[in-house]
Amino acid sequence: MAVFHKLIQMKNRLIFIIKLVLSAFLSLIWFFLIQGEYEMITKPELQNDFPIIKGVYAVYFLGFILFAIGGIIVYLLFSIKKNKIWKK
Repeated sequence: MAVFHKLIQMKNRLIFIIKLVLSAFLSLIWFFLIQGEYEMITKPELQNDFPIIKGVYAVYFLGFILFAIGGIIVYLLFSIKKNKIWKK
């Protein structure tokens, strides 16, 4: 039984590390997209750089993507908080 308990503990720690790395990576991507959206708002000629979406809709699209990534980051952080590693 002790072996299974150790395996479950190792699995939980691995999941914790994966969630933490994924959260950090998504935060970095979110930061770069925020910078891109700021540039698109301050320099309107950059709004036509998307091949499919042009104009102000490119800003809306990027805002939606940022909103979705922010939601994923919040979900990952809450799931890390609820992880069984923290409960003793």
